[in-house]
Amino acid sequence: MLSERQQSILQVIIEEYIKTASPVGSKRIQEMLAIEVSSATIRNESAFLEEQGFLEKAHTSSGRVPSTKGYRYYVDNLMKSNDIEDVKTQIEEIFKKRGSTIDQILEQTSHILSEMTKLATIVSKNETNDEILLSKVELISLSSSNAIVIFVLSNGTVENKVMNLDNVTLEELKISIDLFNERLINSKISEIEFKSQAIVPVLKQQVKKYEFVLQTFVNALLHTGSSQSKTSGMKYLLENPEFNDPNKIRNIVEFIENASPFAWFKSQSNKSSKAAVAIGLETGIGNDDIAVVGTNFPTEGGGKGTLALVGPKRIQYDRVSDLLEWISQKIEEKFNKGEE
Repeated sequence: MLSERQQSILQVIIEEYIKTASPVGSKRIQEMLAIEVSSATIRNESAFLEEQGFLEKAHTSSGRVPSTKGYRYYVDNLMKSNDIEDVKTQIEEIFKKRGSTIDQILEQTSHILSEMTKLATIVSKNETNDEILLSKVELISLSSSNAIVIFVLSNGTVENKVMNLDNVTLEELKISIDLFNERLINSKISEIEFKSQAIVPVLKQQVKKYEFVLQTFVNALLHTGSSQSKTSGMKYLLENPEFNDPNKIRNIVEFIENASPFAWFKSQSNKSSKAAVAIGLETGIGNDDIAVVGTNFPTEGGGKGTLALVGPKRIQYDRVSDLLEWISQKIEEKFNKGEE
């Protein structure tokens, strides 16, 4: 456990770095500390914090920057609620608009959050499959090597699956799709995996790699019926100096595209009503440059949604966590009123 003085120094470094994105030197720490401490003591304590893994030495400066471990300690032990009343007032007006759906509210709220925080906002929904049906399956030939299989669901969702014709012929795809349309149309998505076993004997006789085709179709349906995500604010996110590097831009774009619906985050946020935080490698994708803060909310389809902000590790964790938890509560209140 860190001493009070060490905690104070760590807090000053993190909060100053969050604001400036610049390494924090001993002189600046001394100016910001609420207690009187000599420069030598600050240097010694900073060296200790670095040895313990809470800080990292900047390559181009005598100052230090927080590490993932330092951010985690700050979030768990030092973070205090920040003043966010102005932002809450703007979002409150969105909730007051009569006739607005939760989706419309989230879309407008996402833009405000991204502009205010300079982070990307991701809304990911995990709807229940109990009432969603398979409406139609279609095939479109793209070239001699590729084709697209299109799945249309009763809720209007459409999933496109590109199939490589090196693995399965166009004729085999047509046979498979005809079977799906003949035997599985108007089946619940939640029952597709079980019901599809009934067509295996016929499929096996006519399709060489029938297991591959069947599993590809089933996985596409389970995915499209269960999760949807929408990202906003990428232009604000890329204003952060951390993402001047093209490689880091590529990494964070890949994370946003592939991490949805944020399995790690959802498992954390299910444990309480508070916003959950994943810092650096805690996101589970081998990227130590980013952080995710988010919360769950109920959806109109009876499932759960995730509202998350993604950005550099110097996210204003206190402000963002407070806001997201408050938004989650507002959505739940609106949802409950709608149910009444």
